Amino acid sequence: MTTSELEPQKTAKPKTVAIKPTRQAQLHKLLTRKSGVTIAQLQKTFGWQPHTARAAISAQRKAGCAVTRTETDKGSVYRIVAGQGDQ
Repeated sequence: MTTSELEPQKTAKPKTVAIKPTRQAQLHKLLTRKSGVTIAQLQKTFGWQPHTARAAISAQRKAGCAVTRTETDKGSVYRIVAGQGDQ
């Protein structure tokens, strides 16, 4: 017998993989912030064009969330109204 036969064999342990939230989940989190989110912030965060950011907000509306738009000096700020349509 050789020494390698006497040593217990090492088995590889499965690695835990952190699941990255979907873009829709990330968008929902941004929209539920107290400060809300602007189209410019969505463009910077996700690398989207303005029409893509507006379409993603529209998808949140279609999913049942009550999204409001408020005009500010920074531009339009979008928020999900608390208690209505939260997922």
